[in-house]
Amino acid sequence: MKRILFIVLLTAVMLTGCSSSFIFGKEEATPREPAAFTNYYVPPNFVPDALVITAVGDSLSQGVGDVENRGGYVGRVATEISSWPGVRNAIVDNTAKRGRRSDQLLAMFQKETLTGPLTEADYVLMTIGGNDVMKIVKRDLFSLNLEAFMDELVLYENRYRTIFASIRSINPTVPIIAVGIYNPFSLVTDEVEEFEEIIQAYNDTMEEIVEEDPLACFVPVSDLFEGNDNLVYHSDFFHPNSKGYDLMSERVLERMAECGFSSQD
Repeated sequence: MKRILFIVLLTAVMLTGCSSSFIFGKEEATPREPAAFTNYYVPPNFVPDALVITAVGDSLSQGVGDVENRGGYVGRVATEISSWPGVRNAIVDNTAKRGRRSDQLLAMFQKETLTGPLTEADYVLMTIGGNDVMKIVKRDLFSLNLEAFMDELVLYENRYRTIFASIRSINPTVPIIAVGIYNPFSLVTDEVEEFEEIIQAYNDTMEEIVEEDPLACFVPVSDLFEGNDNLVYHSDFFHPNSKGYDLMSERVLERMAECGFSSQD
């Protein structure tokens, strides 16, 4: 691991961001009442209206690195959803923030910061966990070891489970699309097997929790960011670039269809 310590230090700097809202489709539509959306697809004969997509989590949901300014994977998914039968537009309420960890996201639920956005949501898109891993990298920069990451994983699992329970307490029926994390260090070296093991352990934990909820869907993305042969990384060598977000959105839409959260033809 020491071979990439200084590269890790440079890529571990996390900046701040802010909540934002975007509309994809025809702007004159208004959000439908939450109670009116009782199915997890949009029937073709439904009166065209707006769907609300609430994004929560970290920089991946915020769309950091998307030089095309299309809202990252969230914006691309919203654009596709806005074209579904019965949908006039998709309104994105993006509460995600660069650098956010699971403990910070959980604190937002405790402060009821997310109650409004989640109450109105027809879909929830979430990424959280990458910065939990990076916290250990920055803390133990010159003495990285697998045990420290696995100790943190125990705490992360409890927080992730509580985050899911918190979403459900606010909106019991909203489909939750939970996106996994990837290993950005595969870009600088292919000799850090420990990081692959760490990322896999975190993804396995997320997937297990997500699968306990029949209205949730886990989206694995780690294979999309193995190395940079497909030129999927931003110039910071950490976040996806526009092509990376293209691939993420395609994977999210595929998994939504597999989980029954997509439109019917």
